[in-house]
Amino acid sequence: MAAVRGKPPKWKIETVEELKNIFTNHPVIAIVSFRNVTAKQMQEIRREFKDKAIIKVTKNSLIERALDAVSGNIKKLKDFVGDQTAIIASNINPFKLYKLLEETKVPSPLKPNQISPVDVTVEKGPTSFPPGPIIGELQLAGLPAAIEKGKIVIKDTVTIVKAGEIVKPEVARALEKLEIKPIKIGLDVRAIYDSGVVLTPDVLAIDEEKVKQDFMDAYTKALNLAVNAAYVTPETAEILLIKAFNDARNLAINACIFERDVMSELINKAYSEMMSLVSILPEEALDDELKNLVSKAVEVKAVKEEVVEEEKEEEEEKEEEEEKKEEEAIEGLGALFG
Repeated sequence: MAAVRGKPPKWKIETVEELKNIFTNHPVIAIVSFRNVTAKQMQEIRREFKDKAIIKVTKNSLIERALDAVSGNIKKLKDFVGDQTAIIASNINPFKLYKLLEETKVPSPLKPNQISPVDVTVEKGPTSFPPGPIIGELQLAGLPAAIEKGKIVIKDTVTIVKAGEIVKPEVARALEKLEIKPIKIGLDVRAIYDSGVVLTPDVLAIDEEKVKQDFMDAYTKALNLAVNAAYVTPETAEILLIKAFNDARNLAINACIFERDVMSELINKAYSEMMSLVSILPEEALDDELKNLVSKAVEVKAVKEEVVEEEKEEEEEKEEEEEKKEEEAIEGLGALFG
């Protein structure tokens, strides 16, 4: 029986109802583009998300109608419906969902007459190709190709196409032969709705390593602040005890407080200060014991200087011997080749 004029087909009504149920029964709704995604890749994505999310592909007009029929900020997703659009409904955290969707992307070559979304640079160096007609194809694409040691090489690093430029067919062929796949094809997230908030990719794309480093930096700064402010926590207690012990020890030594734990340091300090004073006194002001101490100190100093001098001379002799050997080797080569 033909549909009644002016009344939408039954399948459209059912699809809108299905979408409304999806929108109201899932806290997280993603609007994604599947432009350039192959049927095989989409099947793989569906299998991967089988137990994680619902993926629905339908007409944009039906998606918009279903969004109009629900209440709340989810209506804002209409601004992101366009081109080839799919709906993904899930209970997964939106940031995790975004990451999972990004992982569906696979490296892909640029196609002829496609607008390149990125700069594509070909690095200089050898290729895997032996000399042959392919060198002409590479040169036609604008690559400085040449033959060296039985291989085709790229002589200089070249940006063969810039972002926003149309990819020439010869450039696309050359990149494909070089197995350069500068773009990734997969489900592109346009927006994700999460419990009243619409999140866009610039918010969802989190640099996990940077966040981890930021947490580590914050922890280090907080620990330093707590230690310097003598704020006791399980993390700072041991550090504060060690710091207090060292501060007390240094105070006792500098203030000459006679305590058992610092007596050896105080004696060494007194001896060093005494020897410093003795070194600037005239000889007639010293008794025999002090003269002996000064004499021994001078001898020790002389021995140390002698050792240093001997090590320096040995190093110089070693360098001279190596230079001599190099000169002899050069003379030998000169005599050999005339």
